Amino acid sequence: MADVPNLNESNENSWTTSVVEVASGDIEAKSQRIVKVAILVSVFSLLVAGFSLLKTQSVESKSSGLIADPANTEGIDLFQPPKDLPSFIATVEESVVAIECEGNEEGIWTYGTGFVAAFEPETDGFESVIVTNHHVIEDCIDSGNELIVLTGADQTGAPRVNLLRWDEENDLAVIEVDELLPGLVSAETFASRGWWSMAIGNPLETDFEETIVLYNSTTFGYISYVLDGKWNYTSATINGGNSGGPLVNSRGELIGINTLAAASTEGGVWNIAVDSDILCEKIFTDCATD
Repeated sequence: MADVPNLNESNENSWTTSVVEVASGDIEAKSQRIVKVAILVSVFSLLVAGFSLLKTQSVESKSSGLIADPANTEGIDLFQPPKDLPSFIATVEESVVAIECEGNEEGIWTYGTGFVAAFEPETDGFESVIVTNHHVIEDCIDSGNELIVLTGADQTGAPRVNLLRWDEENDLAVIEVDELLPGLVSAETFASRGWWSMAIGNPLETDFEETIVLYNSTTFGYISYVLDGKWNYTSATINGGNSGGPLVNSRGELIGINTLAAASTEGGVWNIAVDSDILCEKIFTDCATD
C-alpha cells in the first residue's frame, strides 16, 4: 500500500505549489477557449433538454389515449394524402382490432373489425371502448355465444370483453375491453367532397391461403359525397371483413364507421361509412374525451 502523508508531522512533509509565469497572450487564448467550451456545453444542454421535452410530450400524448393530436395536425391538407403514409398507417393501426362472433349455427363465425374510440369506459375494470357494426356482433347478443376481440397489429392480444350497447337501425355497437389502447379522435367537422380518406380493417373471409397478409388491410380514396350529414360515400374500397373499421382523414381523425359496400354494372361501385357523430347521437351518449 502506498504511504499516506501524516499531516501532523509538519516538519517531515511539506506541500508546495509551482508558480508558472503565463504570458498575457496565453491568458487571452485560454479565456477564449473557456468561453467556447461554455457555449458548447450550453448548446448541448439545450439540445438534451429539448429532446427530453419532446420525449415527455410523446409519452404524454400516447398515454392520453388519443391518436390525432390537434397541436400537430394544423396545416395538414385534408384533400391530400399524408406525407409519410407508412408511419400514418402504423399509427392508425394501433387503434384497430379484429372481432370474432360465434354464430348461432355450429361452426359458423362472423368476422369483422372494430376500433378504439376516445371515449371513457362505463364499466369498472375496463379501459378502452371499441366501436364496430351491429351486424358483426348480432349473433352474440343475449345468446351466450362467444365474442372475441383481438388486439395488436399481429392480433395476438385477447382482452376480456364486455358488449355494452348496440343500435341495429344505424348498424353500430359498442364493446369494452380491459386493455388500454390508443383511441381515434373524431373529426370536428363533417367530411367534404374531395377529402382524402383511408379505410382499414380485417377482411379474413377470403379464398387466399395466406390470410395474414390481409390483417388490417388498407384502401385509399376520396370522399365523393356526404348524404344528410350521415353517410360518407368514399372511393376507398370496403371489403368483406372491413365492417366496423374506421374511415379516417389525412390527419388520422375518425370520419366514419365502414358499414356498406356494393358494386354492379347498373349501380356502379360505392362504399359507405356512417358518420362518427351518430355514435354520440344514438349509441354513446357520454362522448367526453380525455
